[in-house]
Amino acid sequence: MTNLQRSYRSSQLISPFGPGSIIDIGDESLILMDISHWPRNLEEIKLDRLTKEAGVWSLKKPPVVKQRWGHVHKENSLTTYRFPRWMFCPKCRYLKQWKREDTTNENGIPICGNSACTKRTLVPMRFVAACNKGHLQDVPWDLWAHMKQGKKCSAPKEHLYFQTVKNQGSGLGSLKVTCRNPGCGASNSLADIMNEKALPIPCSDRQPWEFKEGHERSCDEPLHVLQRGASNLYFPVIRSALDIPITVSSTGNPIINIIGETDDYFDLKRALENGKEKVARSYAEELAEEFDFSVEEIINAVSNNGEASREFKIPKDEDLRLAEWEILSKGDPRSLQTTTFKARKAKWEGEKTFGCENLIKQVVLLDKLREVRAFCGFERISPSDDIIPMKDTRTKYSWLPACEVYGEGIFIEFNANALNEWENLESSFITPRLHEVERRCGEMKSTFLPFPSPKFIMLHTFAHLLIRQLSFESGYSSGSIRERIYSSEGQAGILIYTADGDSEGSLGGLVQQGEANRLFPAIIAALETANWCSNDPVCSELDSQGVMGLNKAACHSCTLISETSCEHNNLLLDRKLLIGENGEHGLFSSIMNQVSEGHY
Repeated sequence: MTNLQRSYRSSQLISPFGPGSIIDIGDESLILMDISHWPRNLEEIKLDRLTKEAGVWSLKKPPVVKQRWGHVHKENSLTTYRFPRWMFCPKCRYLKQWKREDTTNENGIPICGNSACTKRTLVPMRFVAACNKGHLQDVPWDLWAHMKQGKKCSAPKEHLYFQTVKNQGSGLGSLKVTCRNPGCGASNSLADIMNEKALPIPCSDRQPWEFKEGHERSCDEPLHVLQRGASNLYFPVIRSALDIPITVSSTGNPIINIIGETDDYFDLKRALENGKEKVARSYAEELAEEFDFSVEEIINAVSNNGEASREFKIPKDEDLRLAEWEILSKGDPRSLQTTTFKARKAKWEGEKTFGCENLIKQVVLLDKLREVRAFCGFERISPSDDIIPMKDTRTKYSWLPACEVYGEGIFIEFNANALNEWENLESSFITPRLHEVERRCGEMKSTFLPFPSPKFIMLHTFAHLLIRQLSFESGYSSGSIRERIYSSEGQAGILIYTADGDSEGSLGGLVQQGEANRLFPAIIAALETANWCSNDPVCSELDSQGVMGLNKAACHSCTLISETSCEHNNLLLDRKLLIGENGEHGLFSSIMNQVSEGHY
């Protein structure tokens, strides 16, 4: 174990440093364990429609140290596991598989046992092995060193060294693992370590921190060797929902419906989860006295959660956003205000809209919003349907780690009829342009990306361009502004919002930019900027670019934004759908032509 401590924001422990991720603390490489190893008594977050869609009973915040210099203990912190366990000394280059009984310094950090190395801190190997089903393990360096050796070594793990070969350049071929056991002398370079099927061993069928007595391996996926800092080693699966003024009952039990919003109910529920029967009965007695139910009726109702069961599932974004669309696009949002939701329609009368009123139906300004983000699991190697779900084996009441953030936003609803008319009129331009992207998406095993319809790609790209422009005008950093795309059947809109764990998310500057006298000039400026990219003509003429070739005319110089701001991994983007080619075919082409000719 290590005594080193590092603090993170609660939201960072949901993403990007959620369970299953490798994090670096000082000279150490550690992996965060799943929620079975988290503290039991965590603060709950209430958002009923998200818990119901996920099939769990509650959402809980990561533990926090409430005071800056507060004492850190097991109930307000998370435990990590040292990984990878194969480490080497940067001085003598001795390579070993670290064990708990090995030598450490006063902070619990592994050090070299060679006296000549003067307690030099051991460095973790930078390569790990993973499979497509999300399992992770060490590279067996003893096996790798002896892979090309014909005879058997008497001590394959005791005399290994990780060396650099002179005059071999800086590639993996200049690195090798050597066995100095007398009579062996086996050696193997790392030139082929990342090749497909480089490791001829079965997957361990588990995570590094898991130990299963008598566990039989059942995973037949091949192992892939990756660098431990590789971006494709860890994909967190996050689902978020806005706290909007709708009522969704989480239970069908009339007792739960009555007592479910009281503090005593949640205290009773937590006591039952932890097996504290006497404490639970005291809360039940207080509720029984207040609501005229018997103690047994209340305990039975809470024990059964008011429902027979809930089955965990990964919620679909389109299901979560259906209710949000209904609230944001229909009626008067002022009549639906709550303590966490305050919205109003932007007024356009007398303002210059540059012709955008033909494409944009309405703009809603959200002066206050609350977003809850739940960590549902993670994937490795490539996004697929092989998700490692979050399960707490200590309790029958399923839950997910989550964080809540507050902010402000601008909701822009497009005219659906205008979009349909554009798609039909310009189909000869749009269809062949998106054919390759649609083909590549169709070949993917994963469903983590939506179907690349012209409407979705247009909305997604528009959101990116507007975020880039608003980051200059609002005072927010681009990484503090996020997107939310509404493109399902009957929907056509975007939400540009800030949602952060501190004041960065609620300074008021973004809503101010949503007023008509600022928003429409910002839209025109964003589109004018998108007309030219420093990588043109390459960017605009490439058949495909980006990860898996899922982008068209979109690169870091013109369209991409921070990974934390985009909900679709900076994929499915094409600025040409907005600005067109040679002043034609794009959704905003006619507007931009009028602007360039000085008619506005």
